[in-house]
Amino acid sequence: MDMNAEKNRRSSIAEIDYSRDTLFGPVPMQATCRVRLSTVEQNGQSLRELVILGAVPDYLSRSSIIRVALDGRIEAGPIREHGSVKDGDQEAFRLLFEDEQPRRVH
Repeated sequence: MDMNAEKNRRSSIAEIDYSRDTLFGPVPMQATCRVRLSTVEQNGQSLRELVILGAVPDYLSRSSIIRVALDGRIEAGPIREHGSVKDGDQEAFRLLFEDEQPRRVH
């Protein structure tokens, strides 16, 4: 396996902020979980793919936005799609989101 493929398979611990929509408005939720984050192309658009390994945080599947703090970086934006996937021999939860955080140029 080449170095990039190996790096893409590595998981990290992330802090995830999302919201649970209720009749009274959005309720902020937060979770810490083991994830893999990568970039994928879909219909000519570059999206971020977040794969959650292990338990899926409550109500995450019903959230429309997400904020991910991982390895000192924060990415956030609207969720485009989500669902269960096979990750090797275990179930995982995958979601695609648009990273709308402003890019800093140094």
